[in-house]
Amino acid sequence: MKLSFNKYKNLLSIYLKNSKWLMAGLAVIMTGSIIIQLMNPQIVSWFIDGIGAGKPTKMLIAAAAIFIAAAFGQQLLDIVATYLSQNIGWSTTNQLRLDLVRHCLGLDMTYFKEHQSGEIVERIDGDVTALFNFFSKLLVSFLNNILLMAGIILLLIIKNITVGLTFTVFIILALIVIFKTQGKAVENYKNNREITAKFYGFLGEHIASTEDIRANGAGNYIMNRFYALLQKWLPLRVTANLSGYKIWITLVGVYGIGNVMIFALGGYLWYTNQITIGTVYLMINYMQLIERPLEQLKEQLQDIQKASASIIRIEEMLQMKSKLEVVNQESIKNEAVSLQINKVCFEYEENSPVLKDVSFELPMGKILGILGHTGCGKTTLARLIVRFYDPVSGEIRLNNVSLKSIAQRDLRDIIAYVTQDVQLFHASVRDNITFFNNKIEDEVILKTIYEMGLGDWYENLGEGLNTILKPGGGMSSGEAQLLTLVRVFLKNPKLVILDEASSRLDPVTEKLVDRAFEKLLLGRSCIIIAHRLGTVQKADNIMILEQGRVLEYGVREKLLEDSQSKLSELMKYGIEEVLV
Repeated sequence: MKLSFNKYKNLLSIYLKNSKWLMAGLAVIMTGSIIIQLMNPQIVSWFIDGIGAGKPTKMLIAAAAIFIAAAFGQQLLDIVATYLSQNIGWSTTNQLRLDLVRHCLGLDMTYFKEHQSGEIVERIDGDVTALFNFFSKLLVSFLNNILLMAGIILLLIIKNITVGLTFTVFIILALIVIFKTQGKAVENYKNNREITAKFYGFLGEHIASTEDIRANGAGNYIMNRFYALLQKWLPLRVTANLSGYKIWITLVGVYGIGNVMIFALGGYLWYTNQITIGTVYLMINYMQLIERPLEQLKEQLQDIQKASASIIRIEEMLQMKSKLEVVNQESIKNEAVSLQINKVCFEYEENSPVLKDVSFELPMGKILGILGHTGCGKTTLARLIVRFYDPVSGEIRLNNVSLKSIAQRDLRDIIAYVTQDVQLFHASVRDNITFFNNKIEDEVILKTIYEMGLGDWYENLGEGLNTILKPGGGMSSGEAQLLTLVRVFLKNPKLVILDEASSRLDPVTEKLVDRAFEKLLLGRSCIIIAHRLGTVQKADNIMILEQGRVLEYGVREKLLEDSQSKLSELMKYGIEEVLV
């Protein structure tokens, strides 16, 4: 698989535009380094011939001093070049990482359902890391190595045309061999990157499920899958590495032939008095000097191959488009919102419907309770309302404005979605509440906490808002849920969706959460999704779902008064006995 030059050019033009002056400085420094590398063997050659010709000692000492100064200068230039290249590499690759993360966050949930989190991380970080050398100094270094070899040929032709032409032939043959031995390296590296991403996806998924794996004794099963994945990875990794070793092995042979050729030619020309012993040294030194850029070219070609594979995979990710397009953008200006659902059908997989012709309306400022067994489509309906997905057919509207006409950012401001699984970050309570928004003042946060009746919870925190939450622990489910409610209240949404938000709470914490709910829901439209009947006692309207269809919908009081309604049966016998 070959990558067109335009793709390299496009990537460089986008991500190096802010580093063009650093790139120019790097080019100047590396050019200076080339000049010194070409000059130093000439000084030594003159020094050797000067001794034979009886040159004055002062001149020889001066030549030695210049050589030493040039050697130190070259080391200094190399240090500066390394600093600049690292600076360029990190700034450009970090920008690419940011763009990839931003792009992923803009995709619909279908992408995250089809790809493991570890695989996505490997694409965002692993593939970008493989581009580091490409961005940092690959282009400049590649061009400078070409210039170094061209300079060697030019100086040798000036010195002796036979020697210059011999070096020219050798370099051309070496480059032909290098390019010929590339083969399917890009394809091999791409396959290796793909299996690497799958490995990290597997690893991330099962590390996150460690408790369940241990509790169910599935360790041996997981290890067998792990070994099977490694068995697939090994041959692809070996094949990719052999693509580079193939070039290296070939070059070793080419270097050997080149050294034999130079020793034979140099000896013959010196023996026939066509060149001096200093020129023989110059030939040997330049041959060794040529080996370095050829070796670097070999490594750079491998880097280009790896970069090509990574560019292909990165482009594949960037070409992924969200299915959630916004058309005829409109805004919701009212303080309250109403929700209209009209004949909505949805399926995660083809021919496996989850929701079927669901229709209902939630008036402004009203609370809708949704009941039903696990798998009946309650959470799926919530995901459609917050537009994680679009329905296969039918329409969802807010204040009679289609969700497809509302910008995603505006929709996130309008709707707050609270689930039973709360995401906590390894950060302070303040950052967890505000999602790292430093513009929200502590006074506002504290006022919100106390207004919601959560003052006792806050005062039990060790260091208040500065309390650091540890990943995977440090807070009970109830405390985490309380923290989520503060998040929502600060957001000040117009529609709140509570999806089993209190299902894991103990009675004491549930009462605390209920009091917070009363504050949160005041004047807002709300949907409460529940398994338990007690959770929807505050609801104005009730909807019961069964197998993806609306089994019953109406005002809660009227449904309770109707002895024939399903809600009345639920209240009498319980949800598990009725919905079977």
